[in-house]
Amino acid sequence: MASDSNFSYLLAGLTVRSEIMLPELVACNLSGVEPDVEIRIGHVPEQLENATQSTFETATSKKEVLIKIPDVARYHVQAGRLIQIDPMPGVQAKNLRLFLLGSALGALYFQRGDFPLHASVVVINEKAVAFSGDSGAGKSTLAAWMSEQGYPLLCDDVCVIRFDEQDTPMAFPGFPRLKLWNDALDAFGMDASTLQKDYSRADKYHLSASEKFWDAPVPLRYINFLQYSEDDQATNVEAIKPAQAVPLLRNNTYRFQYISGLDLTRSHFLDCVRLSRSVKTQFLYRPKRHSSLSECQSLIEKQML
Repeated sequence: MASDSNFSYLLAGLTVRSEIMLPELVACNLSGVEPDVEIRIGHVPEQLENATQSTFETATSKKEVLIKIPDVARYHVQAGRLIQIDPMPGVQAKNLRLFLLGSALGALYFQRGDFPLHASVVVINEKAVAFSGDSGAGKSTLAAWMSEQGYPLLCDDVCVIRFDEQDTPMAFPGFPRLKLWNDALDAFGMDASTLQKDYSRADKYHLSASEKFWDAPVPLRYINFLQYSEDDQATNVEAIKPAQAVPLLRNNTYRFQYISGLDLTRSHFLDCVRLSRSVKTQFLYRPKRHSSLSECQSLIEKQML
């Protein structure tokens, strides 16, 4: 599975050197530069010593996370700098990458002190507008729609947030890919047969967005928590006060289950408070019908343009 060559990438403002090819990421030249993150193939223990929290699939200590995916691989995430992968025999490369670019990176972001928000994000007037909410709420669908209308995609599913020296929350680019359900593809007139299926969800597909991708960090302006309404109700927004936003931000943090074992409960709560005071948060209610996407676009443009 490992290559004789190393591959170099950019992700969420980090330089990455990997022993496996990661076609989902943006390639770069790291010649003579020490990377922020390394991804290697090698032995990973089945248990994590000094684990403070364990489940069937994960074990966590203050500086390490062990992720065990049956029939795929074990991933050992260490100190925000190294992800070691021990693949299972015969695993397909796309499945190996799926959990690397999901759960393993989620753990690494926490170790580096980042805030990984479960959200899809587009850029409007050089500001980030995020769509968050439960699985199936339409985060990627709305981001895909906005991207089709000319607003570049910054990231899908996971938005990495860091505060700059002026305490401004900055949203960083992920990788140029969207994950869409089959019904969304149908609504957009796209052919699912040409796309890669998601490993665990047969009706979800991976769609390249490289031609509509924003590759630099931008200030985060709005976080929209998506909610479905009745089909006969109008699309509308409702402002959220900072105190009400804190538990929403906590509950919509990507891979929140790692926080306790990494001893980050207090610092993450404080980051939620900090973010709630710095960004405008609101509920965005829309009917489930795909025709309401243009109505959402109009509401968002009215606020941003």
